[in-house]
Amino acid sequence: MDYTPEQIEYINMQNAQQQQQIPYFPPVSPINENTLVSQTNPKDILEELQHKLRSEIPESGPDGKINWKRPSEVRPMMNERGIHSVLVDCYGIINQNTILSNLDEEDVRVMVLEHSKALTLKLAVNWKEFECEKSNLSTIVLIVASMIYTSLRRGFNQGERTFLKTAVRSTEQIMVRPTNMNSMQGEQKKWWQIWK
Repeated sequence: MDYTPEQIEYINMQNAQQQQQIPYFPPVSPINENTLVSQTNPKDILEELQHKLRSEIPESGPDGKINWKRPSEVRPMMNERGIHSVLVDCYGIINQNTILSNLDEEDVRVMVLEHSKALTLKLAVNWKEFECEKSNLSTIVLIVASMIYTSLRRGFNQGERTFLKTAVRSTEQIMVRPTNMNSMQGEQKKWWQIWK
């Protein structure tokens, strides 16, 4: 069987490691803790909610970027004042603090229910000012409630917090492993010889 140069190099590397009794650790690119924290940031959820309230739908552009467009014959579900009012309320509940919390099923249920009641009351009082059609009121509440629910579920039983801790811990463990066990043993001997 003929081996490619890459395969031969890999076999030689494995043999050399076995002879030196060095454990093989695959190269790991470090995970930046800031990257992990930004992945738990719910700003994309709030941005998506804003687009949905404007009756915009996502379309993939030629560059692969998502562009939100509203068909010309479709009206937004509410005006900008109404969208702003709903988003301000949502910022209080869809945030990094709640996502990284330790919520149980009852916490999630109560928070979604209470926010839905408050939003229903707000829309009942301000539907004319927000330029909402009555047929859209329940849809608005359902869209907002479902986005709140899915966001809060990220904090269910420390879900996102556990993910973040595990990812950072495993990265730290990989990054501190010695790559040359023989050199570590030599350093231990030198340190011990100081006391002899």
